[in-house]
Amino acid sequence: MALEKVPTVTIRRNTMKLNKLTKGIILGLVVTSAPALALETATEFHGYIKSGLLLNGDGTRSNSLGLFTSYGKFRLGNEQNTKIELLPTFKFTTDEGTWAKVRTNLTHETTCTADWNCQDGDNHDIQFREGYVEMGGFSFSPESVFWAGKRYSSSNTSNHQYDWEYIQYNGTGGGVDKVDVGFAKMDVGVYAFTPSGENSANPDDSSTQGYPEDISLNVWFKKIADSGLDFQVVGHTMEKSSLRQNGPTSGLGLTAVYNFDGFYGLTNGYSRITAQYGEGLAAGDSVGKNGWGFGNAKDAKSARIVFDGLANLSESWELSTFAFYQSDSDYAPWAGTKTGADRDIYAIGVRPHNQITKNFAMQYELGYEHIKEDVADGADGGFYKATIAPTLMLETGFWARPQIRAFVTYAKWDDEAASKIDSGYTRNGDTDTLNFGVQAEVWF
Repeated sequence: MALEKVPTVTIRRNTMKLNKLTKGIILGLVVTSAPALALETATEFHGYIKSGLLLNGDGTRSNSLGLFTSYGKFRLGNEQNTKIELLPTFKFTTDEGTWAKVRTNLTHETTCTADWNCQDGDNHDIQFREGYVEMGGFSFSPESVFWAGKRYSSSNTSNHQYDWEYIQYNGTGGGVDKVDVGFAKMDVGVYAFTPSGENSANPDDSSTQGYPEDISLNVWFKKIADSGLDFQVVGHTMEKSSLRQNGPTSGLGLTAVYNFDGFYGLTNGYSRITAQYGEGLAAGDSVGKNGWGFGNAKDAKSARIVFDGLANLSESWELSTFAFYQSDSDYAPWAGTKTGADRDIYAIGVRPHNQITKNFAMQYELGYEHIKEDVADGADGGFYKATIAPTLMLETGFWARPQIRAFVTYAKWDDEAASKIDSGYTRNGDTDTLNFGVQAEVWF
């Protein structure tokens, strides 16, 4: 799931009455951790909520549509899940200007996915997906930010339209961001991550202490030579698991991002092109991320290019655009084989946003996905989706939230791609569907 763009809301202790429990927590932290320093404290509370109903033409519940279950999907009129993310944050600042930020991330979603380290299997837990401390303002490196704990990488990058975080490094570890190295600013961090279900796996070599874990060293160079170019190198290592004896034990990932001024230099907005390469633990469904590559074939290799942008066309029209292409060799995740097959996938889509009045907009989305698998009985076909969504809102613009959207979605797929579509749509041999529903979305 993609991370959402959340604006900052800061509540000062002296301007909002905190409840007694929160006051007690802050006072206890101040007294026990730094009795000799005068600390200014601030509380931030962010969050994200999406929830809605997705029905098909038969009036029964439907699941999201898409060909690439491990990637994203064109999301408008195509989400049936409820997700709630709460991000309480405490910040402490000393008279000398040094500071510390403490954040937790409490998340619930209709389906608790394995990378959340779900515990009891009922799929309805509240998970602590982050719990970390950042510190900065030190005289020896005033712009650098030091961190440790369980955290999303500050460099994670998502596309809202396609609901996909194509750069995603999460886990427990530590590092430092914004180090001035002259030609660029550098972020460096170590992340350890293995999805639940694999945490108790034994090493293939029984003489090895401990348990297999994807441990990655992530190095970013940003704004190279004061340009829009960023470059990332990630090295992975993982002890061979007794459950995945044919899987890789190392990996290399490379990412280059070019951030344009405006929409590809044509108009106002934003845009970026991202090129990615991965092998071993960093290939297949783990291109641009960590924690999943141990299920790959040993010699898996992948390359990907992503086009991501939003154009401000006029006061009333905005246009979100997204496209990617990925080519894989030896692609065979979770198959337990030494070798896999070649695969090519791509998607392209647009979402026009037309602001009719301050409180009403019409949103539209057109998307196409295609898959070709060079293997016997492999999928080789496409999927089309179109959505119309009248939208209520309080302010104007593509990013304005909260929103309440009603929608109608039509989708059609080729017979050769039907094996990739949710079986609730295809069990009777159907190759299209008309869906409808309503959804609320807010971040704060």
